[in-house]
Amino acid sequence: MKNENNCHNKKKPELLMPAGSLEKLRYAFAYGADAVYAGVPQFSLRAKENAFSEKDLEEGVSYAHKLGKKFYLTTNIIPHNRKIKPFLNKLDDMLQTGPDALIVADIGLVDLIKEKHPEVDLHLSVQANAMNWAAVNAWKKLGISRIILSREVSIEEAREMREMVSGIELELFVHGAVCVAHSGRCLLSNFFSYRDANDGCCTNACRWEYKMYLEEAKRPGEYMEIEEDSNGSYIMNARDLMGVQHLDKIMNAGIDSVKVEGRNKSIYYLAVTTKAYRMALDDAFDEKEFNKQYISDLNKIHNRGYTAGFLVDRANQSSIRYEEGLTNLYTQEFSAVVLKQEKDRLLITPRNKLCVGDDIEIITPTASYKTKVNSLVDDENNNLESIHGGTEVKVWMPFDGGVVSEHSLLSKILKAN
Repeated sequence: MKNENNCHNKKKPELLMPAGSLEKLRYAFAYGADAVYAGVPQFSLRAKENAFSEKDLEEGVSYAHKLGKKFYLTTNIIPHNRKIKPFLNKLDDMLQTGPDALIVADIGLVDLIKEKHPEVDLHLSVQANAMNWAAVNAWKKLGISRIILSREVSIEEAREMREMVSGIELELFVHGAVCVAHSGRCLLSNFFSYRDANDGCCTNACRWEYKMYLEEAKRPGEYMEIEEDSNGSYIMNARDLMGVQHLDKIMNAGIDSVKVEGRNKSIYYLAVTTKAYRMALDDAFDEKEFNKQYISDLNKIHNRGYTAGFLVDRANQSSIRYEEGLTNLYTQEFSAVVLKQEKDRLLITPRNKLCVGDDIEIITPTASYKTKVNSLVDDENNNLESIHGGTEVKVWMPFDGGVVSEHSLLSKILKAN
């Protein structure tokens, strides 16, 4: 079973990005993703804010395949009895759309799918908590073609799994939100709001602000606060995972795919993270020195502070963000989508407030340009001082700094990075 030579064959891992909608799918591919994962709400752990319909699945798979890319269908619920029959009733329709694999977490669904469609590639979800080489080997025997390793697995442990088990792909999360639960198998949401996180309905209860008190039995009504500071206790507010600086080690460990979390995030998040990880992966493959600019780029998006999680060491107190405010943790704000370029100006539509005089960065799949908003002019030639997200307004902004391609975005610079 031991595979002595596998980790010595250098291979660039697949860059796998989230797609919570067709729009996000297009941005992920435009900025360099090799594959995306998405799922319909009923059978995915993103039941909320998941824009994919069955019709969208077919269009998304077709779009990916035309680009020579891959589309993995997320069906990773851990179902109660009531969801087994609906899943089986929809299975043929979902497979008819042509996904490259199904992502599954439940051993019962694995068995049912393999019985009905033995030809289908199955990727084992991180929710299944594959923590060791013996588990990887066992799942391989059950017909799994790829293991998405538990978030509690280190790069070194993954390397050992690769050495011990051949003939199966290994995937590792490298970026995005993490929760204080074993690879996401959490019950806080169930207890606090009767919504099952493992059925796709997580309320993110670990992110709430908690006031914690002790009450001594003989002094009823007298509460002693045990919070960290006046803002409350944030003992469960995990920092976000960032592994961009460890991609060379991940590549050398023989990992087949690196995965970014965020199906509910914005197209701006997709663009910035995909671009940073695409460039960092390419650099690591070419054995170039790590460019710290990639960390600066990832600081341009909303985050809870970053940690390497379990990738290089055990998680500890440094993995939790205790402070309340998050506004100081990102340096830029998604402000507008670029609709088209015409000579020396851009047509944009806002996603957040943007004012004349703001310093901005125009982000494209292949370049970026820093400039200033000198004017905003609508189609009726009215000069505007500001535009706001949530409106349908389209305005022209002067720009002659370079070519701005499709899928370009504009972010406001809040502070130096």
